[in-house]
Amino acid sequence: MTAPMTAPHAGPGPTAERNGVTVGVDGTDAGIRAACWGAAEAAARNATLTLLHAAPYAVGSTGPLHAHAFRILARASAAARRHAPQVPVRTVLLEEEPHAALLAASRETGRLGGLLVVGLAYTGRPTDALVGSLALDLASRARGPVVVVPRQRTATGPVVAAVGVPAADVAVVAQAHRAAARRGVPLEILHAARRPAEAEEARAALERLLRPPAEAEPGVTATLRVVSERPYEAVVQCSDRASLLVVGVGRGRRHLLGSTTRTAIRLAGCPVLVAVPEPERAGAQ
Repeated sequence: MTAPMTAPHAGPGPTAERNGVTVGVDGTDAGIRAACWGAAEAAARNATLTLLHAAPYAVGSTGPLHAHAFRILARASAAARRHAPQVPVRTVLLEEEPHAALLAASRETGRLGGLLVVGLAYTGRPTDALVGSLALDLASRARGPVVVVPRQRTATGPVVAAVGVPAADVAVVAQAHRAAARRGVPLEILHAARRPAEAEEARAALERLLRPPAEAEPGVTATLRVVSERPYEAVVQCSDRASLLVVGVGRGRRHLLGSTTRTAIRLAGCPVLVAVPEPERAGAQ
């Protein structure tokens, strides 16, 4: 038996539900990939999937433009239901600019402990750099965790948490640990250190960082890897065998991603979760 799907809702309806997954769809194949990945994630969370399409082009229209917006949602919801038929699917049509709509949705997903998902499109044209920049800007400004789904085929390997400065990446390890637990896969914590003394210090810090989530949710097999490569090289390399790569903002400053995170979003071979802490958890982390 399949889960019910709501009709597209025009107007400022709720764009997230507690612990749910919200996916921004735009009629492209990248949006469909994001919808399918979001459906699988919603199934793992036992949660609702919300498909969001922002259509300022359809403002005031009841004709072909409005119908086109509804077809985009219908195609995405059909793909999601085929991928995870047990997941309840909601569709929301908003009359805002896509970037503003997704940022607003990130506030809701962050507040409700959910997740925002977008696709990363590649066409082989020079404009791909701009497409990548939109995902980068959303990830840097979002108020909750964001997953960017690439074009590459997703592996079924471990969840990899790329940790830069352990003291600053508590959210990375915590969210990666929860993701591994939901999927029933191992967790790998990756840190790049160029000097042996730094490597030993980092390993001890990572072990301390792992204790709270391991105690809160036991049963996840975790491995610490301290490598000598450059951080962005190590992260991209390990992404080819990972089911999910979890990274932090990297700079510790709003609206500015670190170089490793930017590289991961553009080049990783698996979906990338940017672990922006939810507002209500920020003080605790």
